[in-house]
Amino acid sequence: MNGAFIYLIGFAGCGKLTIAQAIQAQCDCILVDNHLINNVIFSLIDPDGKTELPDKVWEHVRRVRLAVLDTIRDLAKAGRTFIFTNELLEGEDRHRRLFLEIAALARHRRALFLPVRLTIAPGELAQRVVSPGRAERFKEIDPQAAQTKARECEVFRPSGFEFLEIDVTTMTAEEAAERVLVSLRKRQRERL
Repeated sequence: MNGAFIYLIGFAGCGKLTIAQAIQAQCDCILVDNHLINNVIFSLIDPDGKTELPDKVWEHVRRVRLAVLDTIRDLAKAGRTFIFTNELLEGEDRHRRLFLEIAALARHRRALFLPVRLTIAPGELAQRVVSPGRAERFKEIDPQAAQTKARECEVFRPSGFEFLEIDVTTMTAEEAAERVLVSLRKRQRERL
């Protein structure tokens, strides 16, 4: 087996990291949370989690991300499984390019690629975005902004890719993780 790339995509605050950690507790994998990458830069500029970040930040984050992806490509042990997390929105070219970078890396490593589109009701998202610990991790914490985003935007749809969609509105992280792992095992069996 050449490992897998599990890619959790959803709004900030929907539970991507918590679900990824629940998956990690059940399988041998490396978690590449978007804040593992973002916080290298965010920690230097002291964001408050409510004010929109300057556009220039994302160019710096992109360079860190490229170093991480290059390291996975060039140095990670063959057959490793990785879980990636990102807030990706439909209609954002930068977000589509990021998705395609992860997909290309999975292809390069001959890894099974499982994109997971996480959806959530706006009211539930507004409650989750203020969860303890988010501010310390430089995560978005504005419930009104989260609710507005959930009403006006759409989570990225990986068109052209077979993906799993999970509505996490009333689901625990463990339940969502189990759905991901069931889908992953099924795809691994089909691949044999």
